[in-house]
Amino acid sequence: MSTASTTVNTPTIEVCHGPQCSDSGGRILAGELEALGLKVCAGDCRSQCAHAPLVLVDNYMISKATTDKVVERLKTLQA
Repeated sequence: MSTASTTVNTPTIEVCHGPQCSDSGGRILAGELEALGLKVCAGDCRSQCAHAPLVLVDNYMISKATTDKVVERLKTLQA
């Protein structure tokens, strides 16, 4: 007898919490994503300050990130 289990691959969502990203709304963005039920982790600075706030979704960088941009990336990964 074999048992099958379905595993859902949950992407890693990392929001930079460095000074520039935080000042540009990174921490607020993290809260908005968590409010959508997404698991978010605090990220280290990636020296992309000109592109703040920065979000990585499975190591894919999203510059000047917004909730909409992150959700769109997640939809792309699910396709």
